Amino acid sequence: METQERLQFQPPHPVSNLEKQFLDTRNPKEKELHRLATQMLGSSYFTGKTHGFTAWLKTNPKPQSQGAK
Repeated sequence: METQERLQFQPPHPVSNLEKQFLDTRNPKEKELHRLATQMLGSSYFTGKTHGFTAWLKTNPKPQSQGAK
């Protein structure tokens, strides 16, 4: 089917510093799932809207500021 050949996926959205902090706390399996999601879903995938990220925010009420490394 030619339709599949014409599909073009947009690159994933940039990851914020807060989302990077979240990803740093993930185990290797979860990091691989994140990589696959960004690869397969592209611009449709938002790290900040995942269940894991929102749950992490609830358990880390005061994550490091966005300017810190």
